[in-house]
Amino acid sequence: MSGEMETAALASGGGWLKWKREHADIPPGTPCANCQTPLAGPHCHQCGQLAEDFHKSVWKLIVEAVESLLHLDGRLFSTLPNLIRRPGKLTRDYMEGKRASQVAPFRMFLVILLIAFFVGHAAMKAGAKHEAAEGDHAASERTFKYNGRVVTPGGAAMAEFERDVMADPDLSEAEKRTQIAAARGDWVAFSRNLAADVTDEARENAADAPKMKDGADAENLRGFKEWIETRQAAIQDDPERFALILEIWAHRVAILALPVSALMLTLLFAFNRRFYVFDHVIFSMHSLSFQLLLLIVIMALGVLTPLAWWLLWLAPVHLFLHMKGAYQRSVIGTLARMFVLFTLTTVTFTLLALLWLYLGFNEMARH
Repeated sequence: MSGEMETAALASGGGWLKWKREHADIPPGTPCANCQTPLAGPHCHQCGQLAEDFHKSVWKLIVEAVESLLHLDGRLFSTLPNLIRRPGKLTRDYMEGKRASQVAPFRMFLVILLIAFFVGHAAMKAGAKHEAAEGDHAASERTFKYNGRVVTPGGAAMAEFERDVMADPDLSEAEKRTQIAAARGDWVAFSRNLAADVTDEARENAADAPKMKDGADAENLRGFKEWIETRQAAIQDDPERFALILEIWAHRVAILALPVSALMLTLLFAFNRRFYVFDHVIFSMHSLSFQLLLLIVIMALGVLTPLAWWLLWLAPVHLFLHMKGAYQRSVIGTLARMFVLFTLTTVTFTLLALLWLYLGFNEMARH
């Protein structure tokens, strides 16, 4: 269920790894196995089939696999520097047919997107471990005053505080557990108890609310409440599964960023007949590839220092240079289109984020 994007990206990544054959496995003059044309090189000049003998030993297959992995396609080392320093020229060259020296834009976008998810997952795990370590250290030093006494975790004053909270008749059971969890610094239990408290309060308010006269409306409201409560309970019981589901749907929804970006650019240049939808798709793939590369760097450095997030200011600078160079517009025209693009992006990507959360929330009800 979650591997379709990874499979496509890894298959695309194979295009970056190229073993350049210097000779054919089958001698020249041998008839092609497919069309019987005499071979003159490593490929048949009639049908294009590779002149290769597939009856090979395991050792030869291993040697070829290693050689294939160690010979990097030189196009990668010419595409990435141009994507960073001269994005407008890179896109214009591709639009004008100068493509042999470039990595295919969609292949590059897919592989970089996959790397971004891997780095993001690793950064989140590293951040979670760091926060857990800080939380344990803070919990050991957490104190507060109660009835004139300093309360520390595990002390006699803490036990007195918990007894008084449990004996308070004005608090519900969920409220009591929430306060005790906050005092202990157990924020996982605090979150679950707080959610249960909110759910109980919502049920009480619904019970006290005036009954609806329309039976259909009341039935729809009950059905919606059950839909929410079922998924909320599933999230509370298994938050790790919810996080995994969100990550899986993030992979799928992220692919939608490409057609959405191309559509917005098509609207921005609707009255300019020099450019077609294909051109906007190429621009979108190059632009999103750089933004993902920037995000990868920020997430990797963000584990070490929060100052890395200041690098986000490079995103609009790069977009300006990219758009101005690729579409050859004036400074004012480029800035105006960037403003409209920013507005459209804010709306559409907010909708995509809501779709992502809905899909992940809805998936929790399935077993």
